[in-house]
Amino acid sequence: MTMVDWLLTEQLVEIFQEAEATRTGLNAHLVARSPHGEEDVLAGAGTAVRIEATDGSHYLVTPRRLARVVGAAAHDMVTFTDLVGYDWITPEMSEKVAQKDEHFDRLYLYPRDSPPIVLDRLGEAVYPLMTFLGRVLEYQSQKILLRKLDDDVVDTLGRCFLGAIHGPFFTDVELVEDVGRTRASLRVIAGMWPRMNLAAPDLRELLGRLTRQLIERADAHPDAWDEWIQVPVSNVQAAFEIFRKVSTGEV
Repeated sequence: MTMVDWLLTEQLVEIFQEAEATRTGLNAHLVARSPHGEEDVLAGAGTAVRIEATDGSHYLVTPRRLARVVGAAAHDMVTFTDLVGYDWITPEMSEKVAQKDEHFDRLYLYPRDSPPIVLDRLGEAVYPLMTFLGRVLEYQSQKILLRKLDDDVVDTLGRCFLGAIHGPFFTDVELVEDVGRTRASLRVIAGMWPRMNLAAPDLRELLGRLTRQLIERADAHPDAWDEWIQVPVSNVQAAFEIFRKVSTGEV
């Protein structure tokens, strides 16, 4: 059993115990000794959460995986070592408000090297489940990825954010059209960097667009490049490529 197993077991128990105490009509039950739990976690306690979806189906959440329960068997949908992200309601930001009432209890899970998985009809259990999945990504993705990324890679990509925000490389319109973010939203991301889910596909795509567009503008702003980015263009290209390989599990 790893330290991550211990931490996630504690989080699973704490998050769903609090949900059971505070959420009316919660359709999730914490099971101390589930037959589908992990036998080698917490001395074989088999800690798991059983979610009774509103369409009659059942899900099982353990510190290591999320499964669908069919009869007496539990079939893995995703193991958390392969989980690189999740989204609520819909992947499209513009549709979240419109779908909030009808699909408030839907989640999209993003496994590494596999198509997205849709969980629907999760009822009130969607909220503690999202909280727990956030812990999963924090413990299993962010910290592991950071250990694989050299400090100079993290620093270079962080300076790319700052250069885009404060330097002369982009107008406000160009940031939206070419990078896909407003200056204000980039400030938020830069302030969080690198304390976020580094394996999220959206972040990887954003960094790809940002570094590519910055490099295209490097010759037009040599002084600003030296001030903000501080490394050659080839270093920026290499930093993103390393980030891409680490965040997708290639290395």
